[in-house]
Order: sequence, then structure tokens, then C-alpha cells
Amino acid sequence: MTTEGGNMRIFTKAAAVGATAALISLAATSQAGATTYSGASCENVVPCLSLYYNSNQQGSHSDFRGYGEIDNLAGYTFASRSAGQGQPVKNNAASAYFRSKTTDESAIIYFNSNQGGACDELWAQGGRYSIANRLHHTYNNNASIRIIDGSLAAGVCYQF
Repeated sequence: MTTEGGNMRIFTKAAAVGATAALISLAATSQAGATTYSGASCENVVPCLSLYYNSNQQGSHSDFRGYGEIDNLAGYTFASRSAGQGQPVKNNAASAYFRSKTTDESAIIYFNSNQGGACDELWAQGGRYSIANRLHHTYNNNASIRIIDGSLAAGVCYQF
């Protein structure tokens, strides 16, 4: 057997191991944070957080569905057709709308990546939605999100 053939076999095994590791990593990530980016479509899906480019739910928006978290909003863009379409979501959201399936779910928007720093919580207490016409702590300074079944302790985040 030639050296070239041996190298090919080694490369193939290395590629297979790398692909398997990538799939395991992807599966672990999916289980750890089930919140998914859905672009601009929260229609008939709850829980779902819509982040808007402008105040009062104006301009382009992007939607995030399901429980879990997104550690860094870098790479996500405002998707719907309107002012701000194509702009980064990270550090550009001015308002938000949260749709809930129960009266005890919330969406938390954080100032820092990895759910750190000051935060705004949209809590559907007593209703099926929560509105932030102008984000308080995270206005144009938003880096990560979390959607949970329940609420953070009172006083941790600014609550809408």
C-alpha cells in the first residue's frame, strides 16, 4: 500500500471523528437551549419573543420561540420588512412583545452575553402577553435572552 493511500485513510477517519464530535456538540447545544430563531414569524407559536428595531413595536422585528436561551445575539438580524431590516439584533432592540401560552411564562432580555448584567423581563402575569414599548435596562443594549416557564424573583430585572 502506498503512503498516499494510508494518508487518505487517516484523513477519512479524522473527518469521521470530527463529524461525529460536531453532531454530539450540536445535540448537546439543542438540549441545553431550545429557544430557536424563527425570523419574523411568531404566528400561532407560544411562547415567542419578538424583538423590534424601534420603540412601540415598530420597525423590523425578529422572533425567538420556545423555552431556553440564546447566549449571544450576534449573528441574528431583524428579519421582517420595515425600518432596520437586516440590521443586527444584538444591541439594536428598542422594544419587545412576548406571547405566552400560560399566565406564568416570561422572556428575559439581558444587557450582556450569557444572560448577564442588567435585564428586562416580560412576564405574562395574569394574561397571555406582555409588552415593552421601550425597553428599560436593555434599550439598544441587548446581548442575550432567556425564555422560561415562570418568572425571575421580583426585583432582579425590570418587569413589564
